[in-house]
Amino acid sequence: MLSQRTPRGTRPPPLPIGFKPVQDILERYVTVNKITSVIGLVKDQRLPIKTGGIDWKSSLTIYDKSVEDSGEGLIINIFRPEDKMPRPNAGDVVIVHSAKVQDRNGISLLTNRNTVIHIYSGVQIPEPPGSARQALQPPRDSGRWMPDARVNDYIPWLYHSTSKYDIPDQDEFRVRTERSLNVNVREKFSTLDKVREGRYYDAIVQVVKDPFDEGMQMNLWVTDYTENDSFFLFSWDGANKSDTRDYDANMYTTMSNQSSNNWPGPFGKRSMQVSCWEPHATFVRENDIKAGTWVQLRNLHVRFGRNSANLEGSLHEDKLARSGRIQVEILQLTDSKNIDDRLKQALKRKRDYEKNKKTQQKSYERDSDASAKRKASEDAEPAKMNAKARRALQRTALEKRYEEQAKKREEQLNLNKYIRCESENQYVTPISTMIEPVPWTTKVEGEEVTLNLPFICAKYRANVRVVDFRPRRLEDFATWRKTTEFDVLSDYSGGGGGGESDSGVAEESDGDDEVGPSAGGNLDAYRGQKAWEWRFALLLEGVGSKGGKPGDDGDVSALWAVVDNNEAQQLLNLDACDLRANQATLSTLREQLFKLWGNLEEVKTKMLQQQRAATKTGRRQQQPPPDMKTVKRDSREEDGCNNNNNNSKKSLTSPSPAA
Repeated sequence: MLSQRTPRGTRPPPLPIGFKPVQDILERYVTVNKITSVIGLVKDQRLPIKTGGIDWKSSLTIYDKSVEDSGEGLIINIFRPEDKMPRPNAGDVVIVHSAKVQDRNGISLLTNRNTVIHIYSGVQIPEPPGSARQALQPPRDSGRWMPDARVNDYIPWLYHSTSKYDIPDQDEFRVRTERSLNVNVREKFSTLDKVREGRYYDAIVQVVKDPFDEGMQMNLWVTDYTENDSFFLFSWDGANKSDTRDYDANMYTTMSNQSSNNWPGPFGKRSMQVSCWEPHATFVRENDIKAGTWVQLRNLHVRFGRNSANLEGSLHEDKLARSGRIQVEILQLTDSKNIDDRLKQALKRKRDYEKNKKTQQKSYERDSDASAKRKASEDAEPAKMNAKARRALQRTALEKRYEEQAKKREEQLNLNKYIRCESENQYVTPISTMIEPVPWTTKVEGEEVTLNLPFICAKYRANVRVVDFRPRRLEDFATWRKTTEFDVLSDYSGGGGGGESDSGVAEESDGDDEVGPSAGGNLDAYRGQKAWEWRFALLLEGVGSKGGKPGDDGDVSALWAVVDNNEAQQLLNLDACDLRANQATLSTLREQLFKLWGNLEEVKTKMLQQQRAATKTGRRQQQPPPDMKTVKRDSREEDGCNNNNNNSKKSLTSPSPAA
């Protein structure tokens, strides 16, 4: 152990502004999730290990004079690239600036992108009242927060007045540090499909049924949406069976011969029962862990249950760990930047399971008439193939024709230099061709008939200009919906409204997930957390047409295009928010849209003002009961209003930048 050196006749300087004693953080005087700063001496370190992302993870344990007699320490969890990791020696002084307080198996600090770590070499720190500036090691992140003179004057007093009893010598510290690589917690982590009898695991799971309290223990059903052949089988139609015996209605512990029909899912062999003994049972009970809660279980003992057929888990008190250590950790989904990558993978598996379950249930409901539909499908198959071949030939001919003309046409057009299509190699398709009906030939009662498909799924590239937009006010271009647990996934596009995710599978709305003002009439109707998304529509007119009117071939050359959240983010380079509460974002949006459609908003605003003024004028001139002269005068005024509307409508299609 390093010796203790206490300066004599030195008056303790105040802790620098913005920093907190280690004891205040450990005793929760600094609230969880708050950003704080701390100065302390290093007494333990874990070397960096690779995470699932681009960052590495390491940890330091520091202490200061406030906890020197208790032997406690504050753990600093550090996430950053390997070359940016701090490498202090035992007894070095470390400054951790702007880290977040977290409560995961005890209080600790978690670094973020704004966190700065500085190291002062302990052997170079002078006696007070000297400055520790000479002991400051070169920072690994240049151009960021640097300690000032008050901090440099405080460190010598802290270092020389704090007991070094808990600091190991350099050789022991080096051995401990190297040994930390052999205690890689990720080697113990496993998904449930890989767990085996008699082993201990760490797992990230979701509670799927409210815990069952048996006094000395709390029983949970958990899943991570992987399948294990040794798990209990739950069939979605209620035929849950395993070795001819089923769990009772509570799905806990007791075995019976009755079938269980109240299982909430997931179905199949995806769920495992876990028994939590003290002190974990009290933690589950007091923290209101229930169905839907995501938790991390550590040191989970897996073995076969009472029926000797299905694997179960147990959490007992860890007698080798420090007293009262809880092996159950509640995982929060609110901080998408710091969420565990393994939790993200579990959320993706759940999302895929929910989509597949809907598909399978619909397929099961259609089994009664499946044979008849298969026969009809087989009869129509040759006709489908012929129709596809004909459409393919038509498209090939169009592609060849347009490819020859596209380059020449685009050179003649004054296209908007601020807008770029992500598929620039795709040929340009006129709007009239996009909305052209697509025929499909099939057989009905043995006779061949040709039908126009109501819609097709296709992507096009077009040269267009924006001539109108909805909603009428830019403040309504962003709307809100209720947040879900899938919002932390980077590829999630929102759950409400029956949209389509990036995976290409249509998502259905259950009715309870209505978004925006449609859910309650105004924004005050819903008090929960809101997720804001872009949602607006643009009226696109072909560059070669005028006003979206029929051309020589009789085809309309304008259509409405709905812009969803992901597409709007790429178009605007902005994230959606409450535009009424964020005037700066609204101004930026207006500037971006000006690049897209020119002065269209100004023209449309002027037109709406003229319409409102004309409406007010018409109301003031009404004189009931009318006589014949009044009727004639009103008729002339109505004709004048119609002429104004037509003129305004023409102004909407005044030239704007071509997109």
